[in-house]
Amino acid sequence: MKKLLLFSLVFGLSIISTAQTKQQDQKYPNKTLKGLQDKNFYLFSAIMDDQKVSQLLREDKILKDFALGRQTTVQDVPPKSVTEVVAPFLWSEQKIQTVGKRLVEVSKDNGTFSNLIQKLRKSHSYAHFEDHPDDEFLYKAWELCAKGLDTVLEVYGTGKKPFYKNIDSISFDVNSKQYAYAVAILGQQAEQDARETNLFFQSSLNLSLSLLYANHKDEAVRYDPLDKKENAKAIQAVKTIDFGAYDYASIVVLGGGPENYRDKLSIAGKVNLQLAMKEYRENKAPFIIVSGGHVHPYMTPYCEAVEMKQELVEEYGVPEERIIVEPYARHTTTNMRNATRLMIEYGIPIDKKSLVVTNPAHSAYVEGHYFKERCEKELGYQPVELHSRLSSSTLEFTGNKVSTHQNPHQPLDP
Repeated sequence: MKKLLLFSLVFGLSIISTAQTKQQDQKYPNKTLKGLQDKNFYLFSAIMDDQKVSQLLREDKILKDFALGRQTTVQDVPPKSVTEVVAPFLWSEQKIQTVGKRLVEVSKDNGTFSNLIQKLRKSHSYAHFEDHPDDEFLYKAWELCAKGLDTVLEVYGTGKKPFYKNIDSISFDVNSKQYAYAVAILGQQAEQDARETNLFFQSSLNLSLSLLYANHKDEAVRYDPLDKKENAKAIQAVKTIDFGAYDYASIVVLGGGPENYRDKLSIAGKVNLQLAMKEYRENKAPFIIVSGGHVHPYMTPYCEAVEMKQELVEEYGVPEERIIVEPYARHTTTNMRNATRLMIEYGIPIDKKSLVVTNPAHSAYVEGHYFKERCEKELGYQPVELHSRLSSSTLEFTGNKVSTHQNPHQPLDP
């Protein structure tokens, strides 16, 4: 399978190189690359969309050195290793600090940059940093993105094991000469296309996005735009709902992925739906939010949330407009975070209690101390506040607005 994927990678290099061009007037942009960039590295998208800021950074003598510092040429033979190809695109701690300090210096007392920072704040893409003054806010956003680039380059370039190696690992054999040669071509093209913008982060960004795309790691945007596809009817229904007439704002159902490639929905998923329907039949909340992405088994073609929605519609007769699909979460931490994100985006009150429903063992885990520790370690904050337990399978919670904060260290679900 990996040989077939590698063939697809090499065959598609010319397409990828064309897609990497970021100019506004590009004729055939690659929607997947743009979507992955916006969700993982919104800071870079905001800079590129602001012509005045881009020009300011392009002309800065210090930052210009980072933009022009690499010159890769692909020979007729593969490089010795993929590590030697990727290494020049990585950001060392010293480089991150140098660029971060320079960004702060350039931004001070600069109206153009102040507008950019306010745009970043209003996006809430860096909500966890919003209490910091502008200079610290900007530095932390840059630092997060730079280290996020390194995560992508190391995991999907050099094959470094991710935190969840069984579901998030690279798709290719990094020891293959063909793979090293293909990545060398991607690296060269990343540099060439970066000359279109001549921004200090561009070549690393280009290679990172191309590696995600080549590895078929598009899970983070696979169902976008949700508001115009899977959730279009539900969003319209939200506008008509009097949430004061219900005890709870929503019922969040957690998934449980199958361990084989045959089953679209696992037995755990079906059990969780049965438990959730007990609450929905009692009219406790107007909406069911089903959460879970393409997780188990590795590179499964089935999405937990999509399959749960289909089950609710076909087996239980729940109206489609009362079901909200969250098809990206890969862990319990992001089940709760992503459900909160959608509630914020769609206008469902997060300060009104909602319910989270799952099997008793999973529910006890969500309520436990280890889950909170995981949230702090992997997200840096608590995406929800848990309240009372109603039953062995049902917990009350309210959402935390900091859940909109991007996390490029988990690029398949940032």
